[in-house]
Amino acid sequence: MTLAPVFLGSLGRRRMASLFSLLAIILGVALGMAVQAIHEAALNEFGRGVRVLAGASDLRVVGPASGFDETLYEQILLHPEIAHATPIVEVEAKLAGHEQTLHILGIDIFTLARVAPRLLPQSQDKSDRFATLAENSIFLSQAAQQAYGVRIGEELTVQDGIRSLKLRIDGDLPGVADGQRLAVMDIAGAQTAFGRIGKLSRIDLVVANTSSPESLRRSLQDTLPAGVLLEAPEAASEQSGNLSRAYRVNLSMLAAIALLTGAFLVFSAQALSVVRRRSEFAFLRALGLERTTLMRWLFVEGALVGLIGGLIGVALGYGLAWAALQLLGGDLGAGYFSGLKPRLEFKPALTIFYVFLGLLAGLAGAALLPGKPPTFPPRKRSSQRAMPCR
Repeated sequence: MTLAPVFLGSLGRRRMASLFSLLAIILGVALGMAVQAIHEAALNEFGRGVRVLAGASDLRVVGPASGFDETLYEQILLHPEIAHATPIVEVEAKLAGHEQTLHILGIDIFTLARVAPRLLPQSQDKSDRFATLAENSIFLSQAAQQAYGVRIGEELTVQDGIRSLKLRIDGDLPGVADGQRLAVMDIAGAQTAFGRIGKLSRIDLVVANTSSPESLRRSLQDTLPAGVLLEAPEAASEQSGNLSRAYRVNLSMLAAIALLTGAFLVFSAQALSVVRRRSEFAFLRALGLERTTLMRWLFVEGALVGLIGGLIGVALGYGLAWAALQLLGGDLGAGYFSGLKPRLEFKPALTIFYVFLGLLAGLAGAALLPGKPPTFPPRKRSSQRAMPCR
């Protein structure tokens, strides 16, 4: 350890080279950490929303964007392997004065309680039992009310094509998770208001105790019309993850390039240092320092730069992730997770991984053999005789 001031002190003498190497590693680690943290936070929030929408359903019948005939619901109810089923109409409605759309679910309140009770609306006027069945009534979650600046009892202007609809906010959705923008209305009112009469978007199913989701899938899929599929609720999370995968990979590649740049700068700084410090190395070798020990200390220099860059990089990465979630959202403005407000969570395993990447970049940059002490060729003797002095 008495050699520590000799080798680590060289980092202080090479301030600019060490600083540029450190900054490149910090940038690479911070970008990679921020992209990964943002994406995981968005997927976790989206998964929570999917679980709220799915409730206790095991499978769902999903059709095209235009929907499918509602007579299919009557056929599915007769299937012996289905315990409960609820029809749902999904609409992405445009609100006047707002860019982001509002996700509206048209639900059957009589069948929803057995499948997804957390979606049940709560009317402000508890004395009116049929408030949830009114055609022009809509129920907004707390996040949706805050996002669109409306309150219970006010009217909400919704655009359907070139038409404008006036819907009265009669209550909220107490079972919906915080941060999820969602609205619920009676399925008949949704079909009438948005021109979906006779159409459904999906049917959520609960499998009977005597059967299993795999058995129901095999027996029901072949009876469904063309364009209508039977899938698990978790498939929505997987589809969103697949859609944003290419976007995330591109951002991660930028972080990897920054890390490679940091490794190259560490390599360049170490190579230049080895050339300039040959006399120092020769003196240490003359004192009995082995070649392997000399190389080991050079690795310590690179590892120290990488470790410090990794630690600062993960801290900066969490800061960038928090700022990006506040300003751009969980999709960094790409539109994959619009409407969500993900919460940033500390990931110990992910943090250790990116600190290790910074350390690895420093070690990779220092992976070179120290040069030998400089040797000078012998001076050639002149073939001419010296002229005698007169």
